[in-house]
Amino acid sequence: MKSRAHYIALAGVWLMILAYGIYFSAYSIQRHRAFLTNASDLGQIDQALWNSSQGRPLEFTRRTGEQSIRLTDHVEPIFIPVSLVFLAYDNVEALLILQSFVIALGALPVFWIARKRLGAKEKNGHVELAGVLFAAMYLLFPALQAANLAEFHAVTFAPLLVLLLYHFGANQNWGRFALAAFLTLMIKEEIALLVFMLAGYFTISDFRFSLSDGRNLPKRFFNYLKTAPRVPLVFAALALFWFALTMFVIIPQFNAAGKSPYTCRYVVSEDCRQVVRGLFLQERLTYLFQLLASSGFVSLLDPVSLLLGSPLILANALSNYPAQYSGTFHYAAPVAPYFILAAIGGSAWLIQKLRARNIQRAFGFVVGAAFAIAFAYHLYAGYTPIARAFAFPTITAHNELFARFAQQIPRGAKVATTPALHPHQSHREFLYRYPVIGDAEYVLLDVNESDRGIPSEFRIAYNKLVDDGTFGVVDAADGYVLLKRGAPKQNLPDAFYQMFRAQNPAPQHPLQIDFDDKIRLLGYDVLTDQYGRSSLRTYWQRLKPLDQNYMLFPFLADEHGEPLPDLNFPMTCLFWYPSAAWRKNDTVVCETLALEWDESARLGVGVTQTFDWNDVRARLKISRVEPSALRVNDGTWVDLGALRPSSNP
Repeated sequence: MKSRAHYIALAGVWLMILAYGIYFSAYSIQRHRAFLTNASDLGQIDQALWNSSQGRPLEFTRRTGEQSIRLTDHVEPIFIPVSLVFLAYDNVEALLILQSFVIALGALPVFWIARKRLGAKEKNGHVELAGVLFAAMYLLFPALQAANLAEFHAVTFAPLLVLLLYHFGANQNWGRFALAAFLTLMIKEEIALLVFMLAGYFTISDFRFSLSDGRNLPKRFFNYLKTAPRVPLVFAALALFWFALTMFVIIPQFNAAGKSPYTCRYVVSEDCRQVVRGLFLQERLTYLFQLLASSGFVSLLDPVSLLLGSPLILANALSNYPAQYSGTFHYAAPVAPYFILAAIGGSAWLIQKLRARNIQRAFGFVVGAAFAIAFAYHLYAGYTPIARAFAFPTITAHNELFARFAQQIPRGAKVATTPALHPHQSHREFLYRYPVIGDAEYVLLDVNESDRGIPSEFRIAYNKLVDDGTFGVVDAADGYVLLKRGAPKQNLPDAFYQMFRAQNPAPQHPLQIDFDDKIRLLGYDVLTDQYGRSSLRTYWQRLKPLDQNYMLFPFLADEHGEPLPDLNFPMTCLFWYPSAAWRKNDTVVCETLALEWDESARLGVGVTQTFDWNDVRARLKISRVEPSALRVNDGTWVDLGALRPSSNP
């Protein structure tokens, strides 16, 4: 019979699950509505799931424009039943809500597992509290929260199912174990390795290995297998078969390269050189440190639990792809539960050892200390409002303006669009990624996104669409452009250029630099994006009507103030709102591409009449500089000093 303390603790766990699910649903939706989600991966996955709900299983439009199914990259059969969520809420946001609550539900098996492993010879109230603390440790796990916010992926279903698989196996509830194992196999091809490890573990968990009886060990082991539990034994074999089938038959059959495109992350060859980033040993060790800190470091004391998750722990730590060992993407989701399991097992082991030394308060000390360390690390690296780096995304007027353009596109139309707009249009059969157009009837662009690639190529692709009359402008404002196939040709309206005009400019670094009394630089911001890359936002004015277009040249300089070759910052505004079109008294905002630079880098700026900075005669002379302490070089460019990245205002 369950005690009152149990029901109070269980109610606490359910309240935490509800709070987590609501909060991370809201956070994920806010990121989506602030256009921080992309074609890869939310848009393409949502399209495949929505097409599944319409009777076209896992069909989506590839980056190259072909219509395909997701078996080209991954085998994720779980997406078929997941697509039924659109029957309740036909919106991409349904996936974000579902993902948050599925992750949250993993706290329940954590509670059950902790109670069982820590329950022997303990007071009931202490055990129940420990179960609550480990459930909270799971929900506060920064890498798991990061996976929750990394758009939407099948692997985020792994924590709940892996924990259920372990719980049912530990209780020898083989019927439920079989169901959990089957669902876990449906998640993704490499998750089969986790099923194999768990099923194999529960197959042999009752076998007694004895090194002193080495000669008879093989015979005893094979005799044991005759009486071993059949369900985990069957699923261990099935998991290996499924992994081989998905990796070496299904994906190669559907992928044009005849193999998984992700083998490059482990095998370096001539066609995989682009992912070679060096060993980055420090970053890999930091990744493991983060996982250990999130579990209070006691997980080190249960190597068996970590061994069960080792296929993917090692896959992440040894990959050539930095995102896998960053701890800020979805790759950590399947391994997080193993560190929680190891934290529970490590705590149980340490408590037993301390008790053997007559330390009576060992239970509270060990569990409390483990949770305190995990909680402290969450404060440092987590994603809740109590965490150090918490920042709730802001929905801007530009984001809200998108609805005006989306409403003009028929639901069944074929569309081409930019990456951040893609998941807002992905409930349709055909959806191309600009500049691929295919047979799209509409093209919806956000010119703000041209800084994700090469701004000049973004504009060239646009010109090809409108110059030959294939597409015409239907609507445009604040950087959005909606084109329709066959619409009359017309110029972009003045409202389109609003994205380049600052209403109340307040640069982080105000200054005044006049170039030949024609163009003035008012200041700049140094911004950092969600990936840690930095970019510049510069503020300009014309001082007189301009009879030609001038090239604005912010660039990186070395520690001596000398320009570094080929490290100027291409800016979107140069290709859409050139200086000859600037209006009187307007402050023009120009943003650069995001780049990674060395801490010793310095910023230089100049203005030329051509795209060739090396043509010194084409540069405009500096006619005024404030503050006067700024160094003028060759009379044509100013050394603005060391770059100091800031957060986006």
